[in-house]
Amino acid sequence: MSTPVPPQDIDRPAPALDIFPSAPIAPVSPYIFSGFLEHLGRCIYGGILPATRTTFPHTPRKPCPDGQFVDTPRELLTPEGFRADVLEVLRDELRVPLVRWPGGNYVSSYNWKDGIGPREERKRRPELAWGGEESNLFGTDEFIQWCRVAKIEPYVVLNMGTGTLEDALHWIEYCNGTGDTYYANLRRKNTGREEPHAVKYWGLGNEVWGEWQVGQQTASAYATKARQWAHAIRLVDPSVILVGCGETGVNHWDGVVLDELVDKVELHSIHLYTGFGPRDRTQAEREYGRAVYGPDAAEYSIEVCKGLINKARFARNVSRPVKIAFDEYGVWDETVGTPENGLEQFYNFADALAMASWLNVFVRQADAVDIACIAQSVNVISPLITSATGLFRQTIYWPLYLFSRYMRGGTSVRLALLSPTFAGETLPQWVSDVKGRPKDLDASAVLHVNAKGARSLRVAVVNRSEDASYDVPIRVALEKVTEDVEVYELWHADVKARNGWDHENEVSVKTRTAKWGGQWTFREHSFTLLVLNLQ
Repeated sequence: MSTPVPPQDIDRPAPALDIFPSAPIAPVSPYIFSGFLEHLGRCIYGGILPATRTTFPHTPRKPCPDGQFVDTPRELLTPEGFRADVLEVLRDELRVPLVRWPGGNYVSSYNWKDGIGPREERKRRPELAWGGEESNLFGTDEFIQWCRVAKIEPYVVLNMGTGTLEDALHWIEYCNGTGDTYYANLRRKNTGREEPHAVKYWGLGNEVWGEWQVGQQTASAYATKARQWAHAIRLVDPSVILVGCGETGVNHWDGVVLDELVDKVELHSIHLYTGFGPRDRTQAEREYGRAVYGPDAAEYSIEVCKGLINKARFARNVSRPVKIAFDEYGVWDETVGTPENGLEQFYNFADALAMASWLNVFVRQADAVDIACIAQSVNVISPLITSATGLFRQTIYWPLYLFSRYMRGGTSVRLALLSPTFAGETLPQWVSDVKGRPKDLDASAVLHVNAKGARSLRVAVVNRSEDASYDVPIRVALEKVTEDVEVYELWHADVKARNGWDHENEVSVKTRTAKWGGQWTFREHSFTLLVLNLQ
């Protein structure tokens, strides 16, 4: 007579991970590893270009005092004048495939014509989104030149605040025109090159729903306007890929805009940040849970947005797919990264775990998410922080590096994960209230097949529990795993540990090879990426 197995606590099941390589979700888009540059703080001036005595937080009337200013050495610059160290990290280490520019909130009062032509003749303007002044020394031609050197696809957002449809059409003609027309010829004159900039991706405004936005509109007013713009834009260049302006994927705005615009765009944008929003900040012990479980909100936003997209496609009889551009995401505490300090935020180890969970979401949702742009690429709530003479990689850099290196180029596959759940406070609170308690363990899996037909399974697991390690059986359905396993682990005893100028590698990846036994121990508050070769 067998002994009855006692029932498990529904919130504390024994952890287990089952992976199904023969059940694909979709290929992982390389564009989920994209970036974002905005004219804000030291992102452009001090990040992409070297800082000068008059760049943020200084101005020509109040320049940086001579004794405080440090020039960037020429050996840190490319022949074009860009920061070579930043460019090399983005191009060669993170392999960023696409970058969104010039904003962000900044774009809603940006006149692109201020940023072309002889640099000494460009107009210096007040910057309305974040405060300060804009020199316009980095404009369309400089952005395209930087993209060429960085081997990055440009994604340009149009000004639907102060900008007009005529401005937008002229900008697209300037970038993409091949005929003997005024703005195409002006580009040739300014760049000395015959070939067009060939910008494929164009965003129809930024966060037009926000009360902080110059030119805020209602959903119906925006949808009507964007539909008209999309029609006219395609008369100038029918090959462009248009991105409609969404909110968070779950809002009234998203439904209204998609219902009106779904047949005119290829992508619908959504924005979300974790670690952002009001809460009782005296409860410091809750900040860890608020940080690491937050990306569950992004997954729910994507799932709801998929439904809204397909509802709108059905109503308008749209047979082609419409995907999501999650073109602003990241970890941002708005009381730490502020306009006054150029949104420079120094990240701890808990933030790195949150970043790993963000990337797990995009891999699991590979059938819906085509683009994801971390906000932002350098200095501004960013994985990279520069000085005049160097840079360091923040804690959140390392999950980006591992995912870009090992999860790119494969097919996301289905998995089933049993895990204890988190009973504490989440941020936003509705993550727990609506979606349900988040799991301590968070995972994604990608199947890779190389040119010789060899197959490997890359498994990314975040143990978000602050103090519990888990022994997890890992079963790969209908496959045999070879003996040796590549292991990449991110762990630190202190969840508040940070990297900095005097301790650049306080948090970094540890690499080793181990023997496969069908089970893995995931340490408390850790991120582990396993490469399993299949027989």
